[in-house]
Amino acid sequence: MNLPNVTLRQLEYLIAVAETGSLTAAAERCHVSQAAVSLALTELERVLDLQLVVRSPRRGAALTAAGRRVIADARRVVGAMGDLGAEARGLSRHVSGTLVVGCYAPIAPFHLPAAMATFARAYPEVSVRFVEGSLPEIGEHLLTGRCEVAFLYDQDLRPGLAFRTLYDQQPKVLLPHGHRLRRRRAVHLRELAGDPFVLLDVPPSEHYFRSVFAAAGLEMVVTHRARSFELARSLVARGIGYSMTVQQPAVSQSYEGLEVVSLPLRDAVPTTPVVLGWAEGGPLTRRAQAFADHCAALFGP
Repeated sequence: MNLPNVTLRQLEYLIAVAETGSLTAAAERCHVSQAAVSLALTELERVLDLQLVVRSPRRGAALTAAGRRVIADARRVVGAMGDLGAEARGLSRHVSGTLVVGCYAPIAPFHLPAAMATFARAYPEVSVRFVEGSLPEIGEHLLTGRCEVAFLYDQDLRPGLAFRTLYDQQPKVLLPHGHRLRRRRAVHLRELAGDPFVLLDVPPSEHYFRSVFAAAGLEMVVTHRARSFELARSLVARGIGYSMTVQQPAVSQSYEGLEVVSLPLRDAVPTTPVVLGWAEGGPLTRRAQAFADHCAALFGP
């Protein structure tokens, strides 16, 4: 992006509007008047000859398609200037600022709380925020700059993303406590072929689980679709079907307190590693790099 007459303050206001969704909230975050934010954005749009923000009295402010493209560069510029300022002050090890972390929604409870809490203790001057979504949504957030890094599965990742593998593990079968196979140490998928299957249906999980069934020589026939991990477990606990999962909670009960049995598969099936991803095209900010190193140590083997 060509930035001959663009100021750092204008980019900071644009980022604030993108993250808060309104000029008023952006002004409060930046400790300036709403008029100052509005004037800065108007001048930025004039210089770039682009409409970046749609302003609405009822709906607040939202980025246009051009704004979503520009915001990625804006975040990189602001982040790089922050790092440059730290270097210039002789604070090469100083890490501060705001870091927005994305996460694929079904795995968020297994990663975000632990990462945020432990990272805050190690880097107290970094404010961590997060966004959740499907893998396609989080990939889009990375490419448009809504978040700097994100927890993802290494599955159907969008072009333009780089990543670092954190760990990998085999999927497991979830059975109700009274299931006929509950006492097995492991099961073949074909032993469950006649049972109702509950699919955790958050894109692109269906594509992955179909590949698991295909590797076992079976066709995946879905009886029920659940949009949340805990709903899938609760359906299993009630004996409505069986399911599969990659992540394993520390507790074996559903929300109702009913037992859920988790068993490994005997079949050789594909895995889907958990990775930390970011947009290609430039170095990570110091805070993002610190977070990536922290997560590698926290979740890695």
